[in-house]
Amino acid sequence: MKNIYFIFLVLLCTSVNAQFYKSGSITDNDNQTIEGRLSIDNSENKVYLKKDGNTQTFSFNNISQVSISGRNYSKITFENNTYLAHSLESGKASLSDLNNSDYLVLMENGTGKIVNLEEDKAQIPGTLGVLFNDCNSIRDIIYKSDEINERILKGIVSEYNACAYGDYTPTEDEMKNANTHNTDTYRFYVAFQSQFTNTSVNGFESTNNTGYGLGLGMAASPGFTGNLQGNLYFDFDFSMNFTGDNQYNNGSTPLNYNVNTYRITVGLEYLFNKKGTLQPFLGIGYGFNSDNFDGKMGTIAFKDKDQNSIFIPKVGLLYKLKNGKHLGLTLSYITEYENDLSFRIGELVYYPFVMDTSAYNLGLSYYF
Repeated sequence: MKNIYFIFLVLLCTSVNAQFYKSGSITDNDNQTIEGRLSIDNSENKVYLKKDGNTQTFSFNNISQVSISGRNYSKITFENNTYLAHSLESGKASLSDLNNSDYLVLMENGTGKIVNLEEDKAQIPGTLGVLFNDCNSIRDIIYKSDEINERILKGIVSEYNACAYGDYTPTEDEMKNANTHNTDTYRFYVAFQSQFTNTSVNGFESTNNTGYGLGLGMAASPGFTGNLQGNLYFDFDFSMNFTGDNQYNNGSTPLNYNVNTYRITVGLEYLFNKKGTLQPFLGIGYGFNSDNFDGKMGTIAFKDKDQNSIFIPKVGLLYKLKNGKHLGLTLSYITEYENDLSFRIGELVYYPFVMDTSAYNLGLSYYF
């Protein structure tokens, strides 16, 4: 398990150190300028600077301006939070680049919304439609845009600022799309897993063994969850786990076997701090488990399999990367289940072979 934690920490550190550093400069409150490779973290109110192999961290409180790739970022306040922003458009609606695919659309009455061009693809048209509800002509342009990038977003804001404003009237396209616009959010993941299994056979002393495997899955937070969207996820998971040869104390009869496990589950997860960098979660899963055995009991070789339903409570932590993807660490418990592999030797001798198994599964995942 220590090795798994070490791998996780290495991946976290690597992702932090490799994320979106661009050439630029920082001007501090004393009007001193430092050049290097920079990354802005608006969620933490910090700027990271790499220079000569070292990384420095600057708080927003100590900065007057940041320049990255020819863009000047200055401090602004929105909803009592401070951001470093570069102005792209101004007028009745203003558009600011917050770096790392985040953009602030701000209305002159103080309302506004921060959107991420990667994470919020499905929600952006609806968000702009609400903000620009006094410009009927522009909303069809919004909904006809296949994928909104910075250039298109800047053009939409510019068109809105030149609009002949009026009372809200649904456009023809809005009427058609009113019941079909999908605001569901979802993400896929792949996982490397390590499983720690506790098994007893025929009531004898239990034995622990370790297996390794892979997992694939999808987590979705549908629009109908309302205010819980982004917190409540439904997940579907398929995993494979492979355990090598295991020597087992089965009374007076020597036993060794290996087992391949295939597992399909569905479940619920509740994600805390959904807008933060670190996002802990709790979950529960239900599904089916198939154990496939290949081994030898005394002089008798056997191959057999059994299926069981299982419950899987789990706890985990997601780390949000700068590109909007996530790394995840999940610890789940596979509740105890029974495999009845009993068999006959000849026609007279019945040999009980009942395995009681429970397991902990540790998974390192990448969400995309």
